[in-house]
Amino acid sequence: MTAVGRRPGRPPSLTREEVARAALAEGFDTLSMPSVARRLGVSHSTLYRYVDSRSDLLLAALEIAVAEHDWPSPELGWRPLLEAFADALWRMVEVRPGMAEAAYTMTSLPPQVMQLLGAYGARLRAEGFTSRDAVVALDFLVDLVFSTAIAMRGLDAVEETPDGPRTRRELHRDSMRSLSGVSPAIDEDATWRGRGWFHDKLDIMLDGLELRLRRR
Repeated sequence: MTAVGRRPGRPPSLTREEVARAALAEGFDTLSMPSVARRLGVSHSTLYRYVDSRSDLLLAALEIAVAEHDWPSPELGWRPLLEAFADALWRMVEVRPGMAEAAYTMTSLPPQVMQLLGAYGARLRAEGFTSRDAVVALDFLVDLVFSTAIAMRGLDAVEETPDGPRTRRELHRDSMRSLSGVSPAIDEDATWRGRGWFHDKLDIMLDGLELRLRRR
């Protein structure tokens, strides 16, 4: 006799990769152990045969996302490399909403990420960067992409005001118009859409690195 509450037959057989792909299909915005279990049609406890925790689930999903993404060759010169890396990283977080936020909660990085950063770091050192400057430059760039992407997504949120619901984009734009001498830039629609000021910030960062290299 089959026990009450259990489906007949053998329990479903999965792999860590199948669990990770289900997590990617679920999306980083709504990713949780129960949501992935529901997507796979298994019990919550079944997932623990393949991942230890939500953090491990994120790690498994990110491993596949990074492995299957298109990254620039480390053979580029240092500035084109960092520009291309920034663009590739932005495209990745753009097509996977919530990934940037999730990355900040992780306690470790996939080996694919470490290999990629290692290759880029080696190229920067070959171009004249110190080991520390190479690591700081890559870390700075990743933080710039993630923090800007998170901020730009946040502008779509709606706040209740005495004048009715308004987006954070509208509220921030209005408040910043009071800054003396910058109103033309504030009023540009491109400032508040897409990547916003990201490329301006990246150029300032890269110009600073170039000046640092010249001084060596």
